[in-house]
Amino acid sequence: MRKFSLSFLFAIMLFGMFAAAALAAPNTQDPANNNPAPDISHNDTITPGAPTPKENANNTGDGINDQTGTKKGDVVKALQGQNVHKAYQNNTNSCASCHQTHTASGKTLLFADTVYQTCTACHDGTLGFANVFSNPKDTALDGAGTFGGSHATNMSIHMANDAVKIKAAPGGNPVGDTVAGSVQWGENFNCASCHAPHGSYSDRLLSYNPNGMGAVPVADGGNQLVDVPVVTDLTGQTEAFVLFKETLGDGNVKVSLYKKGTPYTLVESPWLYGYGSRTDGLTYFARLVKADGTIAAYQSTSGVYFDYQKGSVSSNSAAGVTALNSAAKGVISRPYIVKMDINKTTHKSNQAAYWSGAPKANFTAEEQAYLTKLGFTVGSSTVTGLGKAMSNYCAACHTDYYTSSSAGKTSHWGDEYAAYRHSTNSDSYTCVRCHYSHGTDAELMMDATGKRVSDIAGTDTTTDAYKTAVTNMTDANKSSALKKFTNMSVCWACHNSSHAESIKNTDTRPADHPEGMPKSTDGVQR
Repeated sequence: MRKFSLSFLFAIMLFGMFAAAALAAPNTQDPANNNPAPDISHNDTITPGAPTPKENANNTGDGINDQTGTKKGDVVKALQGQNVHKAYQNNTNSCASCHQTHTASGKTLLFADTVYQTCTACHDGTLGFANVFSNPKDTALDGAGTFGGSHATNMSIHMANDAVKIKAAPGGNPVGDTVAGSVQWGENFNCASCHAPHGSYSDRLLSYNPNGMGAVPVADGGNQLVDVPVVTDLTGQTEAFVLFKETLGDGNVKVSLYKKGTPYTLVESPWLYGYGSRTDGLTYFARLVKADGTIAAYQSTSGVYFDYQKGSVSSNSAAGVTALNSAAKGVISRPYIVKMDINKTTHKSNQAAYWSGAPKANFTAEEQAYLTKLGFTVGSSTVTGLGKAMSNYCAACHTDYYTSSSAGKTSHWGDEYAAYRHSTNSDSYTCVRCHYSHGTDAELMMDATGKRVSDIAGTDTTTDAYKTAVTNMTDANKSSALKKFTNMSVCWACHNSSHAESIKNTDTRPADHPEGMPKSTDGVQR
């Protein structure tokens, strides 16, 4: 699959978000209904809990001159209650927060020179809770860590400023820029490598197609189903996935994805929208093909409608029905979806949900139903699968790290790169159990009993006790690999059970270790 530009991705995402906005519920934030826009009542407002700014988020309308060079004043670009990210309204002006239509310096029309500079213009504390540089001792429960700890020489961060290539990811692609169908191993790593600024199926705007792996076949480590047979009868099938074609009562035809089971069950999770550089439909991320491999139906096929949100394709026209009836198999690219247990008031995430499940009560009935459709397990009291989904997401770049220790010495890239690894493909042991996704430093890391510097020496940074605690918590390796625990104390933190008698950590409080991870002194499982 060939490369396509970030601007092209932005255009696709904008199209999807605007289309979704047109179908959203009536506005509930404006009782007078002066704003003809859909409801946007969620966390991602321009400035949570703060007055609406006069201009857009980056003040790009400040001091605008007229054509004679005379200053006319400030141009108001932000509208009350509108979002910078996702759920765009049908009278939106949010694009102006990040893009300059005619005067940008790059082809993505960003107001700053790079993705990193554009994102950090706001996410440096300017916009309330979304400060990625905040002091780690103040944001210990945010989950992602920090890009700007107070002890820079002791930090370890994801280099999201275009300084490294995606292929540099440990456990990733050691071979070259383009391997196994992925188009992005050679791209620079920046904020947009992990986050989708125009909207996402995941929390925290995590990208639904990280490293392009949503459109890479499952056999090559991606999330795309290929050669899925189109069937008209679900009985007697043996394939893991089938596309069930049914003729509706009005003569229309609908094709939906089903997963093997007793019986086969409908898969209602979304399909991925997008395509490569060709225009014949054969590179569309979701497409149906004939027995001879030529295109049967894709997004631009007359009379055919792809419902990417619900994961189905249908037609109510004679031409469309003919096209669908000619399909013998399909290619379905699926987005990566990560859901979190987030406190809607504080915006902080419950880290223990990744390895011990999230309390069912933390999700509304509507959220629970949606989680079920996405494939998460909603039990009698707990929602599980959140950690496994997060690890799978990380593995879009750290490909070899999503595995089981029982798999032995294996590698996605062949025997030359094979090694034994910790299990990460279950909720028991996940990437975020040991690592932060943004970064860490001496104040944020813990010792084997779950204590941070502030737990040991208080919060007065001027005392000798605090400085000593920072020294003792500093990782011996200048790159501490985004660790939650300093040095190798994560080994002691986990190896405290009957399975590790010879190296058992006895310096623990038994009640604090129900899942093998310590609690901090504030009682919060991390």
